[in-house]
Amino acid sequence: MFNSPTFKLFKISCFTIISMLCFSCKDEVTLNFSETSIISEDETIIEINIPKAEGKTDAAKQINTTLTNFVNTALNVDAINGNKISTRESITNFKKSYSNFKKQIGKTLYTEIPAWEVLIDGEVIFKSKTITSIAMNSSINTGGAHSNLVFKFFNFDIQTGKQLKTSDLINDVPAFTALAKKYYNKELLSANEDRIAAFKTDTFKLPKHLGFSDDGVIVFYDTFNTASNNIIEFTIPYVKANEFLNF
Repeated sequence: MFNSPTFKLFKISCFTIISMLCFSCKDEVTLNFSETSIISEDETIIEINIPKAEGKTDAAKQINTTLTNFVNTALNVDAINGNKISTRESITNFKKSYSNFKKQIGKTLYTEIPAWEVLIDGEVIFKSKTITSIAMNSSINTGGAHSNLVFKFFNFDIQTGKQLKTSDLINDVPAFTALAKKYYNKELLSANEDRIAAFKTDTFKLPKHLGFSDDGVIVFYDTFNTASNNIIEFTIPYVKANEFLNF
């Protein structure tokens, strides 16, 4: 019975299926994230909480390098300091910049110089089998009228760690732009006059970076570091956006 042609065919079929499953599992890339947290409170106040891709793969290294560069850029308040250094070195340079500033200003001012403050935060907001989307923001206060704010989405190819551009993610950018404009106009209908004036433009464009969540495509505009910090944010549901997505 067990040597019958039917049984032999059954064994070959089972072997083929198992082999396909094994190769499929081998090819599927998973990427997990933990969190890097740094808190330093002395003459300056620094708090950093950002995602960290786990593992020693090239993809994990590439993603971590990109996120670290965002942190270092935020901390680089002196043009002479480059970004190709570690976060710890960037923190040290930030503190030195404050110390030098305090010494120079202290010669002419007789008031206490407030501490410089840094808050850098990041979060993995979406992860699929092919991409992961991370929202990063920084707030740097060096004693000005308001903080220097930066918000940015990063979208990565999970297999390579490559940072994806809008053209990599959207298959028909003009058509998707037209769809986004409908949501943008709807958002402005409920805005106050100051907000409408801040975003009034003759030519509608997509923001440089899109975000992705479990609910859909996130479109975000801001007027950070101007007279008024206004934002416009909306989500285009996947049921409307799927036909334009490359993943």
